[in-house]
Amino acid sequence: MVQNKWLTGASGKITLALTGTALLLAGCASGPAPQAAAPPAPVGHVYPVAIAVPPPVSSRIKFSPAEAEQVQQAFNVVGLKSALMVAALSCNQQDKYDAFMTSFQPHILAAQHTMDAYFHKASGPYSGQKMEDNFVTLLANNQSDAGITEGSDFCLNNAAEFNAVLALRTSSDLDHFVTDQAPPTGATLASAVQH
Repeated sequence: MVQNKWLTGASGKITLALTGTALLLAGCASGPAPQAAAPPAPVGHVYPVAIAVPPPVSSRIKFSPAEAEQVQQAFNVVGLKSALMVAALSCNQQDKYDAFMTSFQPHILAAQHTMDAYFHKASGPYSGQKMEDNFVTLLANNQSDAGITEGSDFCLNNAAEFNAVLALRTSSDLDHFVTDQAPPTGATLASAVQH
């Protein structure tokens, strides 16, 4: 009730004026009004962490847990190489792809040999090569299709991806990069599974 007397009299007008000024000053202290949201920063690491390894043609063909882990790591490295190749061709980033390949060529070649050996064991020498060729083609096609769905963000994201990869120094760094860093939530996945 005392409050009502303040608001009805002359001093109530002063109190309201002071309250309005205090609110205005408090609004200024919190900074300028929000601006339109800036475009999202490049996300990088847009490919899936683990490339799906096709199963052997027969359930009788077995791989030990250590072999399976080594094969998965090789597929991850080859998957990164494929994703960067697609980006290089699509976004005119061949110089960055060449720098990546120069830095990690022995490790990438070893991963390629591990993948070759997997397909040879999983499907036999002749059909294994055919299975591998189909896998590599489908992987690159799916990565390219995923890039098309990203539109103009694709090259921006892959520039960030190249920057991250080119900052790596050792083969171990590369292995951790393809294993330990998940793609951002909502990223388009490019697997070797046909859609």
